[in-house]
Amino acid sequence: MKKFVILASLISVVACKKNEETKDEPGIMDAVENVQNLNNAAEGLKDFEKRVEELKKMTPVSSEIYKSVLTEEIGGLKRTNYSAGSTSMMGVSSAEATYGDTANKNIKLVILDGAGESGSAIISLLVMGLSVDTESIDGTNTKKSEEIDGVKYLTENDTNPDNPRSSITFIHDERFQVTLSGEKISLDELKTFLKKLDLSKLN
Repeated sequence: MKKFVILASLISVVACKKNEETKDEPGIMDAVENVQNLNNAAEGLKDFEKRVEELKKMTPVSSEIYKSVLTEEIGGLKRTNYSAGSTSMMGVSSAEATYGDTANKNIKLVILDGAGESGSAIISLLVMGLSVDTESIDGTNTKKSEEIDGVKYLTENDTNPDNPRSSITFIHDERFQVTLSGEKISLDELKTFLKKLDLSKLN
């Protein structure tokens, strides 16, 4: 039942996405693309089923581990705030930190643990999303899925010169959802920051 709910949610997301991208009636190629994307998403979840069962039985990581990853400085940017367990009421363990400098560049880093019933459901949804090959362009803003060095990412890059923004979302160790979002930072800069992030203590 839970798998059906997750798949239904993705179908809704894909449908809304298509409606936002065009006001024209969908053609045959649009329908084929939607079916293929949904097939890819379903296959991605099927391959992940065994891992989901393992995640359900796991205990979320402690706040100490989160803090050892979200250190006081990363890539030359200092941590300006930190919090952990903000979604604990939902049965999901998470932590987030913001990093910035004097040039008003800010990067927010959020880590969500896929352990437990709720956490594993969230990771399953992301697995399906990462299985779909997508790209959308709205003015200066581009959202797409891409693969870099064997890792799949969902990225967003807004090149508006007045307020450049970017984000990267991926799964670490088949367990943790990691999201980086930047203000006044291009996607290339965010990818550079990502390379300096040490997630080894989450393993």
